[in-house]
Amino acid sequence: MVELLAHDQDRVVRLFLTESCDDAPAEVLLDVWSWWDGSYSFPGRPRNHPNFPRHDLLRFAHDPEPRIRLLALDVDHASDASLVERFSRDPDAEVRRAAAGDPRLSPDSAARLADDADCAVRRSAWRNPALPPEVLLPLLLDEHSAEDAPGTRRSPRPDATA
Repeated sequence: MVELLAHDQDRVVRLFLTESCDDAPAEVLLDVWSWWDGSYSFPGRPRNHPNFPRHDLLRFAHDPEPRIRLLALDVDHASDASLVERFSRDPDAEVRRAAAGDPRLSPDSAARLADDADCAVRRSAWRNPALPPEVLLPLLLDEHSAEDAPGTRRSPRPDATA
């Protein structure tokens, strides 16, 4: 039955399979990840699904779809600082935001992203431990950024160490 549902043409059928079936195949999980942000009923799915691939995802670093590129950065444990730096210049704001919050980001890139055109990217960079003190201090003194700048500085990757 799982195999039949995994190949159904209806996206909603595949979505429900990834949300409620622990046997959903990895390729279906990747497909659904490319277009589904998640739901309140099943938080974290499909990415926290037991069958979601966690290795060999660097192959997606050049994917044309930003959500797929993100997998190379924050899920694959083989990603490195050079990929973070490359993604810090990505045309997609979601990809830049992920790079802006990564503790492997260089101080120069953190400072550059602290002034990004996208508000979510800026806020992510403000919380990055790599942000140089001379960039952080004015943010702390500005009433518009003070609340976000010193916020809890945590990695977007649950396994990363700061």
